[in-house]
Parts: sequence; structure tokens; C-alpha cells
Amino acid sequence: MNILRSPIQRLFLVLLVTACAGLAVASTDPAQAPASANGASQTAVASTDPAVAVATTGGAAAAPSTNPAQIESAGRTAAPAASPAANAASTEPTIQQLEQKIDELDQRLRAAESKEAAPAGNATPASSPGVAEAVGGPVGVTANVTGFTIASGDGNFVIKFGADLQLDSRIFRGTGATGLVDNTLLRRARPVISGTVFKYVDYFFRPDFGQGTTVIYDAYVEMKYFSHFKVRVGKFKPGVGLERLQSDDDTNFVERGLPTLLVPSRDIGFQIAGDFLNRRLTYAVGVFNGVPDNSLSDAAVSDHRDYSARLFLSPFQPDHNALSGLGFGMGSSFGNVDGEALPAYKTFGQNSFLPFASGVTEAGHRTRLAPGMYYYIGSFGLLAEDGLTEEGLQKGTVRRDVAFRAWQVQASYVLTGEKKGFGSPAPKRNFDPANHGWGAVELAARVGEFRAEQGLYNYGFASYTTAPRLAHEVVGGINWYLNQLFRISMDYGRTTFEDGATVAAGLNRPVEDALIFRFQIDFVRTSQSWAYRPE
Repeated sequence: MNILRSPIQRLFLVLLVTACAGLAVASTDPAQAPASANGASQTAVASTDPAVAVATTGGAAAAPSTNPAQIESAGRTAAPAASPAANAASTEPTIQQLEQKIDELDQRLRAAESKEAAPAGNATPASSPGVAEAVGGPVGVTANVTGFTIASGDGNFVIKFGADLQLDSRIFRGTGATGLVDNTLLRRARPVISGTVFKYVDYFFRPDFGQGTTVIYDAYVEMKYFSHFKVRVGKFKPGVGLERLQSDDDTNFVERGLPTLLVPSRDIGFQIAGDFLNRRLTYAVGVFNGVPDNSLSDAAVSDHRDYSARLFLSPFQPDHNALSGLGFGMGSSFGNVDGEALPAYKTFGQNSFLPFASGVTEAGHRTRLAPGMYYYIGSFGLLAEDGLTEEGLQKGTVRRDVAFRAWQVQASYVLTGEKKGFGSPAPKRNFDPANHGWGAVELAARVGEFRAEQGLYNYGFASYTTAPRLAHEVVGGINWYLNQLFRISMDYGRTTFEDGATVAAGLNRPVEDALIFRFQIDFVRTSQSWAYRPE
């Protein structure tokens, strides 16, 4: 059927029919006709009837009869031969009929192919059978809260496109606002590409262009054939710190609590993770390059490595009872810090508050412990965690291990009745005032403390005149979820300091009050549990 599609082939067919008609005309030339009726038995009689001369269903000239009786009868009853001009004229309607028939067949072929290619549902099929076979069936394209997805029919190949954008406005008040600049900034701007190849290998890539920088935050692949034994390789979050493992878009507050200052942000390495007992028990162990507290890096600074482990229990899952929202566990890491940069500890308003003395470097070993728990029931949520880091510092010939500790407790309640969990609540009614939809509204409160060991000052690693040893914070906030992807937050945080000052009077650093507004869109939702979420 496809031979009718090419213009060159159609032209060739018309020329072929014309040639056959010309031969038929030549065979009726009186100069070449035999003188006797018996000559009809030696020469085929060309019919001037188009129905006989040409088979219109196939488009080919009719073959002369080979039956002697028919030839003889035709010779006796044949009408006088027409002139060449008359026969040539009689072939013109035949050619036109052929072209019309070809056009009709071509239209039928196009209609049949269009019907076969019609998509089912909202899936867009492959453009040709060869492509469909190569990708395992028709290709489906969808757009929903998880992003834009292109997937093969058998699920072996998936690619997703999403984005994570956060715009912050920071306003500082109080005695500690001196020298702090109110500003509006693009806190995070992270396009996301993720997906699956051959069903059992996931990939995830997310750079960040926020705050005028370009940083690769996540870039890894994960082999997930066994749910008890998943292997992840690349750059991602090590399993230390409960709130750190929570997505940046799902935290109760625009900035994380003080214990997060003592755990790594991202690191490059290998990790094995999985779950047992119907997801009641999850674990993760990994080997990483090692990074400073609350930091990330794209390269190792030495041949030493960091080793991490996490164990988390949700003993009453997946049962639906008053304790099904309870989870608790611990993450830890240990390794060598030689050559690493010094950590930077920041307030809720993202201002450094504990500078190290000049000449201090990282040296020796580091151990991190990060126990944590959460409890969710109905619209109420509670999260608490502790963090302890002991690491080696050196100044001149003095080398000592110094401990830092932080804790926090935070509570939240969804006023509009949606269910609270480790992720963001999904509004029952998206923002649509015309149809009485206003989204979901949540209130949250947090208290926490950060404390450095006294030896930090005794060994000369920091000075009382510039670095407070203790920081206390109280934060309150309100979150408005207009839908599952868009959120507006307003948080007010107060940080007070003890045992250290930037001014002589009172020997304490002034109180820092910060009001932060955030507008956020999170187009990278995932159905994975928190233990494996890449965010």
C-alpha cells in the first residue's frame, strides 16, 4: 500500500499505463493489420473498451486471449480498426480514471494509518512501530504534582522534569539588627531531572542556581532491584540528621533547626539502604569523602573517608492506630577531618555567630551522633532531635577534640483539618475562592539550643570577645498551602546568646530578631518514603 505514497512511484505507474496504451494503439494500425481474417489467429486483438484493455482494480493492461476459438471469433466479428488518433484519444479517460483511483486509495491508506495511531487516554504513542518496539510499547507523557513525565509503556524507561523555587524576604529587627541588611533573595532555584532506566536503576540530578551561585546538590544513581538492598552512588544526603533528611520544601519552617548545623548537607560516596518487616525497619550504611558540618563538596581533600550509618524504626506501621505515626532512630558518622574547611554555624536569619580564631584548622578525628524522633496523629505533628559532634581542632602545636551539641523540639498543627506527616499536607480543597477553596493553613512553633564546649575557648580556638558559646532560639510560623505545589510561609525567629559578645557591654551578643517571608513552588514531588527521598 505504501507504494502509492511516493510521487515518483505514482508518476512511474502512470507512465507504465501510458506505454501499455500506446502499444495497444500501435497494434491496431491498418498498415500493420493482416489482410486476411485468418491473420487474427496470429495476432492478439486489442480491445478498445477500457474495461477490457485495462484492469482498473490493479491498474495493469489486460493480457490478450490465448483461446484459439475466441481469437477466431474475434477475427470474424471485429469492427473495422479505428484510426491511431481515435485510439489515442480513447486512452486519455483511462489515464484519468487511473489517477483518480490512485488518489482514492491514497486517501484510504492515510485514514487507516491515522486511526491506528490514535492515542489512548492521555498517553502519546510512539510515532512508528519501530520506535514503540524499541522503548517497550507506546510512550506516555503526563503532567501532575510529581512533574512532567515521559515513560515507556512497560515502565522500563522514565524521565521526569521538575523545579524547586524559593523566594525569601528577610527583615531584621531589634538590637542585634545593627550591620544586618534587609534583603530579598532567590534562596533556592533548582531544576530537577530524574527517572528510571531498565526498570531497576533510578537517577536524580539537581543543581542549584540560588543566591548567585551554581552548585550541584544532588547527582546519583540507585540500583533498586531488592527493596532490602538498594545501592546508591553519587552525591546525596548521608543518613545523619532527621530534619536534614526531610525535603527543603517539607520542613515546618523556612530554615532548619540548630541540630542540622552539626550534620553534613551532601557528600559524594556509596550507600546501601533498605527496609525490613514491611517497612517498619529501615537502615543505611555508606562511605563518603567527608565534608564539614552543614556543608557539601565536590571533591575529597585527603585519602581519608567518612563512614555513616542510620537505623530508623516505625514499629506500628502500617497499622492504623494512635501509634502508627511514631518513628525514632539514630544516624551517626565518623572519620578524619585533616585538610577540611572549618564549619560555619548560622542563626535562623542565616548569620554566622561562632567565628573561630585565626590560625585554627581541622585536624584529627570527628564523630557525629544524631538521634531523632517524630510523632504524627491527625493534624498534629511533633519532631525532636539531638545532635552531638566531636571533632579535632588545631592551632599551632595545640591539638584537641572539641564537642558541639544542639537540640530542638518543634510542633505543628494544620488548622484546616488535613493530615500531618513527615511531608507537607495536601489541601482538601485547593485555592479557588470562587468554589470556596482556600487551601490548607498550618501553625508551627520551635525551640532549640546550640552549645560549644568550654575547651573551645580554653585552648584558644575561639575568643569570648567575638564568639558566643551558647545560642537559644524560639521560632513561630504560619504556612499557607494553596495547593500541593505552592506554599507561602511567614516565620518569626528570635535568637539570644550567652558567654560571648561582639561588644564589651554585657559580654553577650545582642539579640537577633528575624522575620522571613517565603514564596515556594515545589514541582518535584515523589512517592518515595522519607528514608529514600532524594531531597
